[in-house]
Amino acid sequence: MDSIQTHKLMNYMRGTYKVLENEWQKNAREIGLTQAEQHVMWIVFIEKEVTITRISEIGLWDVSTVMQVLKRLKNKAFVKLEKKSNDRRVSYVSLTDEGLEKVDASTQYSYSVMRYLDEYREKSEEHAEFLKEMYQFQLDFNKHFHGSEFVNWVEKQKLPTR
Repeated sequence: MDSIQTHKLMNYMRGTYKVLENEWQKNAREIGLTQAEQHVMWIVFIEKEVTITRISEIGLWDVSTVMQVLKRLKNKAFVKLEKKSNDRRVSYVSLTDEGLEKVDASTQYSYSVMRYLDEYREKSEEHAEFLKEMYQFQLDFNKHFHGSEFVNWVEKQKLPTR
């Protein structure tokens, strides 16, 4: 790929990312959270009880960033940090009842990106197949750059049950 094509591809990828990021931020703001707070809460929801280090690995953040976000979430009473009696060195994070309510509230938002993908998928069998291939490409891309553990974690996600 020549440098012009590379530049175009990078700009298109950035454009796609910006749409996703802006919608995620809007969703979080509508329920009184930052994007990072909402993402941490989803990680904690999926893991049930998780260490700070594990949140940083899954969220693709530094531990110091996770600590800052957790401090805000703890002050808002959405998470609690506890130590196990058999190992006082490690803190475990879990959601409070208020935190669970926030996670549930975050599922009510409708993303225009997802609507666009649904409309694109419904255009034809070829469009649907292309999106399946793009999904696999995203999985492979993330496995290459972030590892199998990250991809396995993403694949195990489920929506909260009411």
